[in-house]
Amino acid sequence: MTARTAREEILGDIKRALHREGKSGPVRGEAVASAASQHEYLVSEIRKNCEQRRGELIEQFESELTRIGGRFHAAATVEAAFQYIEQVASVREARTIVAWEGPIIDGIDVPRRLGEKGIQFVTETTGPEFIRRTAEADVGVSGVDYALADTGTLVLLARKGQARSISLLPPVHIAVMRPEQVLSGLSDLFPLLRGEAKAEGRDLSSAITFITGPSRTADIELTLVVGVHGPQQLHVVLLDD
Repeated sequence: MTARTAREEILGDIKRALHREGKSGPVRGEAVASAASQHEYLVSEIRKNCEQRRGELIEQFESELTRIGGRFHAAATVEAAFQYIEQVASVREARTIVAWEGPIIDGIDVPRRLGEKGIQFVTETTGPEFIRRTAEADVGVSGVDYALADTGTLVLLARKGQARSISLLPPVHIAVMRPEQVLSGLSDLFPLLRGEAKAEGRDLSSAITFITGPSRTADIELTLVVGVHGPQQLHVVLLDD
């Protein structure tokens, strides 16, 4: 697939997703409350469909992720998730790890347990040198907001304590996610994002990161190189405890 074709396909997916959501919007003279209820119904149907197809979607996500060079690990317990993260850090001989601040990372207790092994942990609260230290880190550990099964893509929204640089600058990125975060594709994603933004009283964030496999760069001769402008390795841990 050429760069132009890939770009057109992605833009086409976004257009179809927005068109699907637009069907739930108000027609001329229709009450706003009715439009809101239609959007709620759409979101409910998306969640119901994803729940019914959960196993299928996870298998599809794993297949697509590994096809594009990512690595997938299913962890049935918090301990299994930690052991995998510890193994990746050990193989990398990591001395510094930068991580999201949030329930899924805190629940695994990664900072304390790896800290006991002499690995330094960096978070966004570290201070003004955060970006420099993130760029120097050996591994970045994050959660995700959603995962798209049809392309093996991770979707991350930037928030306080969850900077985009954590998933972009270190040479190894480990993302931890839950089964319920797996969606079929973009057509499911945008209605959910808009619903969440409305519920929180904010605009839809422009700081959305889509990660599809390790970083890839091609030169003018189309020679593909991995990890030049982003992580060389992408590990996804599915925590289903």
